[in-house]
Amino acid sequence: MCGLAGFYRFGVPGPGAEAPADGEAILHRMNRALAHRGPDGQGIWHQDGVGLAHVRLAVVDLTGGAQPFESEDGRLVLILNGEIYNHDELREELRREGRRFRTRTDTEVLLQLYDAMGERCLSRLRGMFAFALWDRRERRLWLVRDRLGLKPLYYRLGGNALVFASELKGILEYPGVPRDVDERAIEEFFTFGYVPAPRTILHGISKLEAGESLSVTARGVERTRYWDLDFSPEARGGEAPVARLRQALEEAVTGQMGSDVPIGTLLSGGIDSTAVLGFMTNHLEEPVPSFTASFPGTRDEDAAYADLAARRYGSEWEDVPVPEPTSELLDAMAWHFDEPFADPSAVPTFVLCAHARKRVTVCLSGDGGDESFGGYRRYRDNESSQAVRRLMPVGNADALLAAVGRWAPEGKWVPKPLRLRSLFRDASEGPQASYANVMSICDAESRRRLFGGPFGERLAGYDARSVLDECFRRSARWDSTSQLQYADFKTYLADGILTKVDRASMAHGLEVRVPLLDHNLVEFMGHLPSSSKVAWGRGKQLLKRSLRGVVPEQILGRRKRGFTPPLGRWLEGSMGCLFELRVLEGSSFVSRFLDMAEVRRLWTEHRAGARGRSQLLWAILVLETWGRCFQ
Repeated sequence: MCGLAGFYRFGVPGPGAEAPADGEAILHRMNRALAHRGPDGQGIWHQDGVGLAHVRLAVVDLTGGAQPFESEDGRLVLILNGEIYNHDELREELRREGRRFRTRTDTEVLLQLYDAMGERCLSRLRGMFAFALWDRRERRLWLVRDRLGLKPLYYRLGGNALVFASELKGILEYPGVPRDVDERAIEEFFTFGYVPAPRTILHGISKLEAGESLSVTARGVERTRYWDLDFSPEARGGEAPVARLRQALEEAVTGQMGSDVPIGTLLSGGIDSTAVLGFMTNHLEEPVPSFTASFPGTRDEDAAYADLAARRYGSEWEDVPVPEPTSELLDAMAWHFDEPFADPSAVPTFVLCAHARKRVTVCLSGDGGDESFGGYRRYRDNESSQAVRRLMPVGNADALLAAVGRWAPEGKWVPKPLRLRSLFRDASEGPQASYANVMSICDAESRRRLFGGPFGERLAGYDARSVLDECFRRSARWDSTSQLQYADFKTYLADGILTKVDRASMAHGLEVRVPLLDHNLVEFMGHLPSSSKVAWGRGKQLLKRSLRGVVPEQILGRRKRGFTPPLGRWLEGSMGCLFELRVLEGSSFVSRFLDMAEVRRLWTEHRAGARGRSQLLWAILVLETWGRCFQ
């Protein structure tokens, strides 16, 4: 795992031209901004208006993997962030074709594979990666992000240069890059809790999306989608999906265990992370170190189930208590995350990774299982809504809601009961609107009140939920549960969960691998019918069947729980004092966008015991902290 950065300057003459004197200094500054991602070494390459910078976390071939990596003939130069898990297999194939290797690194394998196959090399890669490859013969810079977006890549096109980096802060080291906030990103942040790709919080800087590449030449920039999810049903005859899934799971986990440094696992006590630990244990002679975040003073089931899993597999388990966050921790997270990120589970993830890094350099996690295997409640609810849709016409909301409630004289709705009302509302609105409602941390009316005044007028009615339009357009040919899964993969997973895991781990020089997002496994699950994943109000049906005998029955049968910190309690303690100090007293960053009278009203209601305000108030505090760090 590493960090990378660089630039392509348009209008610079070809080979032999005088290089701008400031190029190397810029690359060194970029590396310093990303040094936490690669504490084991750094290097730069600069020629003909192209600059490449790299910081390295050494995991495989600790002495032979320095980057930028240049081919023997000098034609190709590569910087890579991530891991190509099948690099040993690919190296042997290339050796049989007569190619020689100087190292055992996946970096050299990728470079030689490109030399042999060109862009078609992407079809052979199995891993998580973002890379930049300079081809001197074609005078082309090629930027690529992995299929599912496990590794990040930011870029900016402007000022006669394309600038890129693993993190936004690396781009800010390039001269003349402005820090103007993209106001539509504020609306998106208060809708989803993060800024969805390709937009970022800063105007003019973009995120390369999962499964995309950029080709940069003197003629300009061309963006290509080289891979996408497919949920089209596939006939498989008499093949047994339970056995095939179990084999695919084991191959995905064992295929990601290659390392020359200590390796462990992040253990939540759920089905996914327990399965990862189980398969790891079967293939390692030594006990696997495992780490679980817990919250002192709460009824925390996760720690108890994680302890059960650790004892089952003989793991050297550590329960890591997560204290109430401090202002210093919040500031550090704002710097490492680059963009405002309102998921409060980022706090325990950040603390857990810091602790794990004291003992290991690589961890495997169970992230991604809910998306692939159908674990979220919204999938189960959608199956129920589908049944209602077949009976009632879409859009007939009044008739549906009248069946489960009544209008009080003052016009207020009296639910009867709330879950049933939600079911009929979702059935009436359809899958896209239902998904937007579930995923929004702040409803449209609350955002309207927050964005009062000039900022609201500048938004001109922009609705952040429109970013979902493309997801549901691409997935329109599939059933509605598959549509929700597709939207999750493209937004919540890539820009939410995977962003959280990447920033929290790399802040401490820890590599986290995610075997349940092996693209072969994801493709296999995508082609199975939704009924094999979600049925009779229960999720992960096929996964549970495939893990009998691997995961303890108590864990297979446990109720699905989110990774939820005690946010309300935090805001009643020192975080509440910090909110008042930073947001409510004096001149705040958020006052540029938010109606402060509405913010004070929300805070007053929260202090008076109103429920449901914690997530929104946390988002406001996160945005304020980010603004103080980057503006």
